[in-house]
Amino acid sequence: MVLNAQDLFLFMDKHDQGSLEDLTEIKWQLMSSSLFNNKSKNKTFSLAQTIKDSQADIVMMTEVGGHESLHNFARFLLNDEYSSMSLPSNSDRGIDLGYLVKKDLPYELALHSHIDFDLPHPARRFSRDVLRLDLIRDQKIEMIFLLVHIKSKLDLKRADFEGRTRRVLEVKGLLEIYKKLLVHDVPILVGGDFNGHAGEKDTEEEFKAIYAETDLKDIAYLAKVPEDERFSYIYFNRGGNRFVQQIDYLFISEKYSHLVDDSECYFPRYKSPQGMPLPVPTRMEQKSSLPSDHYPFLGSLRI
Repeated sequence: MVLNAQDLFLFMDKHDQGSLEDLTEIKWQLMSSSLFNNKSKNKTFSLAQTIKDSQADIVMMTEVGGHESLHNFARFLLNDEYSSMSLPSNSDRGIDLGYLVKKDLPYELALHSHIDFDLPHPARRFSRDVLRLDLIRDQKIEMIFLLVHIKSKLDLKRADFEGRTRRVLEVKGLLEIYKKLLVHDVPILVGGDFNGHAGEKDTEEEFKAIYAETDLKDIAYLAKVPEDERFSYIYFNRGGNRFVQQIDYLFISEKYSHLVDDSECYFPRYKSPQGMPLPVPTRMEQKSSLPSDHYPFLGSLRI
C-alpha cells in the first residue's frame, strides 16, 4: 500500500496505558508533550482501519511524524502486527517517510536513506528522501522498495515557478538511484506521493523521464483500474470547482508486470471509525473530514 498519512504525529509520552478507545479528543491530545498536535483520534483510528481492511503486507507511508509516531501507530492502532521503520529526512516540517512491514513476512529487512544524495544546483538534496527498503532471504535481496515524496508545486519564495526545477531534479535523482539498483535483477517497486500527474497519459513534464529512461509502469494502469476510479487526491479551486487526480503511485518494471494481480489492485476509500463508508468529497468540508487528504493505493503481486 502507498499512503500519504497527512501529518501522522502520534506522541504518547503521557499515555497511562489505559484504553485509547475511551479517550476524548482532549485527553487524546494531552497524551503528548510535543509542540506538534497529535493527529485527531477519529482520523488516526480511521487510517488504521483502512490498513487493517486492506490486509496490506507492506505500507509505504509519507507524511509520517518521525519514527516515534510511526512506532506508536503500529503498536497501539495496528495490534503490534507491523514492524515500523523510518529515518529522519530533509523535511523542514517534520514529515518523514516510513514503512510498516507485517512481522510474519519471512524476510530480513534493511533500510537505506538517501538524504545526502547529491542533486544538481539549485536542489542539492531531496526535499525529503528516497527511502529504500530491501527484503532479504538467505542473505540475498529478493525485492527492493523505493519510497519518495516529491516536492509539491508550492513556491512560497517565488523563486521556482511551481517548484518545477527542483521537481525535475528530484525525479532525475530518483531514477538514477533506481537504475543503479537494476544490477540486483529483482523486482523494484517505486512508490509514494509524486505531487503531480506521473501517469502515462497527459504526463506532466517533470515525470516524462520515467517513460523515456526506464520501463517503469504504474501498477494501477497495468491492473486496468478504471480511469474514473484512478484517483488519490481531490482538489477544489478557489471557485469551488472539483478536480480528481492521481498523484500517488506505485511503479514496477514492465519486465515484472506478470506479477501484478489485477483483481486486488485498487484505491481504497475511507470509512468512519464505526465502519461506515465516508462519502467521496463533492464539497471542501467533506474533504476536511477524511482521515487524510490523499486516498491510498493498494497493489497486489503474486510472489
